[in-house]
Amino acid sequence: MARLRVIDPTGLYHVFSRGNYRDTIFFDDDHFEKYLSLLARVSERRRWAVLDWCLMPNHFHLLIQLQEGGLSEGMRELNGCFSRWSNRQTARTGTGHLVKNRFGAVDVIREGHLWNVITYIPLNPVRAGLTSRPEDWAWSGYRATIGLEHPRVFHEPARLLRFFTGNRAEALRRYGAIVAEALVRGSQSKWSDHEAA
Repeated sequence: MARLRVIDPTGLYHVFSRGNYRDTIFFDDDHFEKYLSLLARVSERRRWAVLDWCLMPNHFHLLIQLQEGGLSEGMRELNGCFSRWSNRQTARTGTGHLVKNRFGAVDVIREGHLWNVITYIPLNPVRAGLTSRPEDWAWSGYRATIGLEHPRVFHEPARLLRFFTGNRAEALRRYGAIVAEALVRGSQSKWSDHEAA
């Protein structure tokens, strides 16, 4: 993934990163929770609106609406703080970086990938064989987006649903339909687990 030369300070970005050498970065529930608490802190500080998210054992995906820039600085803080915490928890030393050095980011509006990303993120654990339905994976925003639980403090699913329509019930119906259709199609996007980050 080439580095973004120019980051739109109000752009909508699919951001992803993977463990170095595709190694595990989230070892247990404590690791998932710590990352989410750091994401909440960074999102508040940088004024990011996180429209969707999914943490997998060895990588993650975020859909971030910037309001005042700060993508590179925020990701450096997020991944750096998490790596240092994780290294202390696991007594990991001398084996290189926990998270691959540079995160990947795609301006989904400019590149025309919004609809692919909207289905790709919640289906990531299904396509990886970790669960059969997206709502069964605890470490993503999908359950909150469809109303099965309250969203995390950083997560703004209403912003995601507004891409469909201003009517929440109709937006949920349309969102559910395109996720179900993508699941049936089973197609991989350019951010598949074999290609991402």
